[in-house]
Amino acid sequence: MGLRGSQAGAQEFVRREGQALISGTDRFLFTGANAYYLPFAAAYGESGAVEEVLDAARELGMTVLRTWAFHDSPDSSDPGVFQYRPGVFNEAGLRALDQIVDAARRRGIRLLLPLVNNWDDYGGMNQYVRWRQESGGPEVGRNGRYGEADTGSVVTGRDGEHYRIAMSPVAGHDDFYTDPVIREWFRQYVAMLVQRVNTVTGVAYRDEPAILAWELANEPRSSDPTGEMVAGWLEGMAAFVKSIDPNHLVGSGEEGGDVDPSSFPVAAREVPAWLLDGTTGVSFRRNTALANLDFASLHLYAETWSMPAAAGDSWIRDHQHLAGAIGKPLVLGEIGAREEHSGALERWMITALLGDAAGALVWQLLDQRRQDPEGYGIHCGDDPRCTVLHHMSSLFAENAARGSLTPPSALRLLPCYPDPASGQVILVYELPWDARVTLEVYDLQGAPVRTVVDDRQRAGVRKELFSGNRVTNGVYLYRVRAMALDGTEHRQASGKFTILHQAGAG
Repeated sequence: MGLRGSQAGAQEFVRREGQALISGTDRFLFTGANAYYLPFAAAYGESGAVEEVLDAARELGMTVLRTWAFHDSPDSSDPGVFQYRPGVFNEAGLRALDQIVDAARRRGIRLLLPLVNNWDDYGGMNQYVRWRQESGGPEVGRNGRYGEADTGSVVTGRDGEHYRIAMSPVAGHDDFYTDPVIREWFRQYVAMLVQRVNTVTGVAYRDEPAILAWELANEPRSSDPTGEMVAGWLEGMAAFVKSIDPNHLVGSGEEGGDVDPSSFPVAAREVPAWLLDGTTGVSFRRNTALANLDFASLHLYAETWSMPAAAGDSWIRDHQHLAGAIGKPLVLGEIGAREEHSGALERWMITALLGDAAGALVWQLLDQRRQDPEGYGIHCGDDPRCTVLHHMSSLFAENAARGSLTPPSALRLLPCYPDPASGQVILVYELPWDARVTLEVYDLQGAPVRTVVDDRQRAGVRKELFSGNRVTNGVYLYRVRAMALDGTEHRQASGKFTILHQAGAG
């Protein structure tokens, strides 16, 4: 394709150490974007569009892109298809993916690659079920047979995404997870792709550091209200991927739904009930704890899900707390915010950053010619979301440089940033043990301005946000007090920062 790019490719695989992702000896934190269509654009000869998106991502400071590593369809006239039928692959479509991997590598960008779609777009899980029907099975479906109401009914997502629950009384979407023949077909596809030798670079995919991770599916769902069906499939498939590719991380690609709202004490009061009552047939808590999944996966579409912006913050925080308690890093694989809500996008990404998420990917980065019917797409130029993303890329990079992978030895303040600030200030401190923490801000006369934190916190480098938008110019004091949870130690530290709304003011 003649794709440009002179940056050296990634030389180290990213690995997990506890709740952190590591590259070499450095903490790996990232911002990025979805651009699911890149391999198909390459297959259709749209090299200019591919170059434009990859270069825009690099200019925004992004280090990860998420793009589809699947296209399952019997349409032999479509050059973008990867698999025509089980075990029959389209070399032209796969070579297009080879080109994307190489082009990303040369720009220093890593790829997050889902392996199948829950939705019917680009084949999806139901395409495997259709192939199974055509082969003479399955003879029975979920619980022996699908209900009459299931046949032809659909589950819908955003902007027309959907999948049929059942294609017949004996065959449906959930058979993708349970039918042994379908499971074997999917393993064959995964084995082919993971072991494929890139025709551009000569490097097998499993040996390519520019691939950040495999996601087993894009937004898996099921009709099982316990979440056990999807959890069992994820654990088996994750173990299989690890057996043939020990180099790469593996994630679920899920949205964050669950079967028990009690695990999400704040979000459960603010988000639609269907997200946490088993309706999606997935358990974030159960899946995150699976031994062979390296990170927790989360998506956020507050507008589509009819959630206020503040509920988006709670959605992120509750999932971060749960992932942290389990001991896994959190990756926000999709964050959708339309142009008029760039402020909400910034708010959510700061929440993710301060909660120590490993990375956050916006949905989605588009070339200038690509249409955007759902309104979440970003064409960089005068779109305010691009300013947000560039700024957040810088903050994530700074956070990686400041982060510590070992518990600190004492309560200690680190430099807050930015200082002076015209709006938001990030207050940073090291907490030597799990503690009850109070973080308070005062003016120079000692009058209290705001309590920023009054809660239990885990040991480590903590970063908390103070918004100076409603305070006057001037110098402010802050004090951190930490009481060990067993009450044996009590320490405090004090610092100061400056709010300066206008140059030369205050």
